[in-house]
Parts: sequence; structure tokens; C-alpha cells
Amino acid sequence: MKIEHVAIDVPDAEAFKAWWCKNLGMRVSSNPGFLMDDSGESGLEIYRTGETPAAPDYKAMNSMTLHVAFVSDDVKADVDRLVAAGATLEQLNLENPAFHMAILRDPWGVAIQLCRREKSIFIK
Repeated sequence: MKIEHVAIDVPDAEAFKAWWCKNLGMRVSSNPGFLMDDSGESGLEIYRTGETPAAPDYKAMNSMTLHVAFVSDDVKADVDRLVAAGATLEQLNLENPAFHMAILRDPWGVAIQLCRREKSIFIK
């Protein structure tokens, strides 16, 4: 099976989608509740459900509980750009030449991981 999407409940879905499109290269799908990555084959459903009193407090979660990981050709440059756009840097690891990694939080506290790997972690 292939992953189609992961759903994220956020307090302001429209602002979230706009920030992720502008700063992370996502695109709004033909179904406007969904964002697609640049492959157009997987993405995120972004919404504010009326079934719970509030969206989860992502800032209070450990970033390893939930994060969205992106491939980055230049982790440091992307970190600098995202911080300038309102993200918060939590972790930056550039020491290992085979694996550069950063953890940031978007303005809603959702954890974003940036990775540059010498070799893909996925079997092809």
C-alpha cells in the first residue's frame, strides 16, 4: 500500500496551508483541504475539526512524537530561510557529512524535520 496523506488538526487551517505552501513548497490540491508535496502523489490533510474543543498543542509535544520530514539539499540555508519566515529552530546537526538534519517548529508548533542524506533510507 502507498501512503496517500496524513491529517493534521490545526487552529487556523487557511493560514497554516498558506505558510506551508509559501515556505515549504507544498501546493493546495484540487481538493482545497489537502496539501501536496512536489511529487503530487502524497500530502497532508489540513483542517480544524469541530469534534474536539481545540487543536492539539503541538508545541508541547516532543518533536519525535510527530514531525513532517522534508528532503533538503542545503539544511543550513533552509533553516535560515524558515527561521526568517517565523519558524523556530530546535535542533541542528551538520557534523556528520553523510547526514545533515534539523528540527524546527512552524508558527503553530508543528515539528518539521529537514534531512540531507548521502543515501536514502528507503529501499528502491
